Amino acid sequence: MFCVIQEVEVKTVPAGEPKGFVVDETKITWDGEGYTKYSYHYASERFERPIRKSYRISVHESYRENGKVKKKQTVICTVGYYDIVDWGGWIGDFITGGLKAKADILGLTEDALYELIYGKWQPIVDRVLAEFQQTEEHKRKEENRRILNEHNQRVDAFREKYGVDGEYYSRCYDVFGKLRNPEYLKKIKADFKARKEYERRSREQYRSYYENFRSNYGGYSGGSYCGTAASNYNEVDKAMLKKFYRTLSKAFHPDSNPDKDTSEEMKMLNRLKSDWGV
Repeated sequence: MFCVIQEVEVKTVPAGEPKGFVVDETKITWDGEGYTKYSYHYASERFERPIRKSYRISVHESYRENGKVKKKQTVICTVGYYDIVDWGGWIGDFITGGLKAKADILGLTEDALYELIYGKWQPIVDRVLAEFQQTEEHKRKEENRRILNEHNQRVDAFREKYGVDGEYYSRCYDVFGKLRNPEYLKKIKADFKARKEYERRSREQYRSYYENFRSNYGGYSGGSYCGTAASNYNEVDKAMLKKFYRTLSKAFHPDSNPDKDTSEEMKMLNRLKSDWGV
C-alpha cells in the first residue's frame, strides 16, 4: 500500500487577496442623536492569481484474487494549490467525513493513513507555502492582517479607557486609526469625565453617610432598629430605596474602586439593603 500524488490541470482559481480596505461613512440617527459611523470593507480590487495545478491524493494497493494480482486505487481527496495557500495543508478539511472515513475504507487507523500520505504530501505543502511567501499577494495578506489586528487592539483599549461599547470607537476613528470625528471624541471624553466626577461625588457623599451611620449606631446590624426598618417603608419608598441601592453599589463596587478597599462600605450597604427590605 502506497500513496500517489498526481498534478491535475484546473481552469479557474479562487480570487486573490483584496488589495487593502475601504472606509465606509454611514449617517445614522438613533434615539434622536445623529452621528457618522466609520466602518470598512475589503477593496474590490484583488490580486490576479496565475493558474496552478491541483493535487489528487490517492492510495494504491495490490492484492491477489483467484491467483491473479490485482490493483486497487482509493482516491483520498483533491487539494488545490490555492487551497493550501488560503486554508493550510491539512487534508482532513477536504475529505467528506474527514480522514477517519477514508481510513475505515482502507482498513487503517487514522495515524497509519496520516503517516502513509504525509511523507509525500508535507514537502508539497512546504514548497507551495514557501513559493507564495515570495509574492506581493502574501505581503498584502500580512499587511491586511496587521491592520485588522491593530484596529482590534485600539478598539479594546478605547473601550477599556472610556467604559463604552466598542461601537463608539467607530464613531470617531476609521480602521486605520485615523481620527475622523474629533467633536464626537470630545463628547465621549466629556461624558466620561462627568461620569467619573459623579461617581467620585457619590462615593464621598455616601461615605459620609456611612461614617455618620457608624458614629450614630456603631455599625450595629441587629436590634429593633434594623429588625423593623423594612416595615416602616411603603412600596413607593422601597422603589426609591432600590434606586439608592443600585447607585451606592455601583459607587462602592470594587470594579469602580481599583485603588481603594471598599469592602466595609459594601458590607454596610448589603446590611442596609436587608434592613430596607428591598
